[in-house]
Formats: sequence, structure tokens, C-alpha cells
Amino acid sequence: MVGRITGREKQILRLISERLTNKEIAARLDISIHTVENHFYTKLGVKDRFEAVDVAKKSGYLE
Repeated sequence: MVGRITGREKQILRLISERLTNKEIAARLDISIHTVENHFYTKLGVKDRFEAVDVAKKSGYLE
């Protein structure tokens, strides 16, 4: 995982952990689904939402 994540990225992680779909997250945060599905996962170095939450928990970004 990258060393630092933005406040927006923390929001995305929180919403993923709350089991919102990528489409729901994009709509709620007024960002493109592409941002959620591709850019965000690439930045975190993960392949999917489950891995993103796992890495975020291990890194202390989520409880």
C-alpha cells in the first residue's frame, strides 16, 4: 500500500467496507466509477475491493 492516502481515498475505503458497490460509491462521492475501479485500486496496489479493505485494515486506515 502507498504510504499516504488522501481524505477522499479514506472515504472510498470506508464506503467499500460498508459494502457499497463501486457504482454507489461513485454516485455518493460524485466521482466516476472508473476512479473507484481503476485509479484507486492501482494506487493502492490491489486487485479488488476485498484486498483494498484488507490492506487498509492492516495499515491502520480502517478499524
